[in-house]
Amino acid sequence: MSHGDEYFPLDKMGRLNWLLLAAMTGAGGFFVSPHFAKGLFIGGLLANISFILLKKDITRVLSGPLNAAKGRFFIKYYIRLTVLALILFFLVKYRAVHLVGLVVGLSTVVISIGITVAGAARKVALTAKEAS
Repeated sequence: MSHGDEYFPLDKMGRLNWLLLAAMTGAGGFFVSPHFAKGLFIGGLLANISFILLKKDITRVLSGPLNAAKGRFFIKYYIRLTVLALILFFLVKYRAVHLVGLVVGLSTVVISIGITVAGAARKVALTAKEAS
């Protein structure tokens, strides 16, 4: 484990993404409606899958020669972004899901990043406090 992984563990964050999605979907179904929970779940599923694929591609790019893999990374990135945009377009256009639920679901990864950063900042602060 590198020093950066100690403070910002991507695998732990990935698990937190799925845990948040499950908890938020359950809460959304219980407190709002099943239609809202469906939108939340689909949005979170799309965000989590995108996160996993992006993490895999970035890891691959950073593990080899940067110039050789950079072009392929950007091509895959824009293809994935286009596919995600098309999926979201059709979900919204045909009202297949609750729009607010979808947006909340898409935010699960952002919420997870915020929680992970707050935890990392806490670790850094505690380490600095112990060192002084």
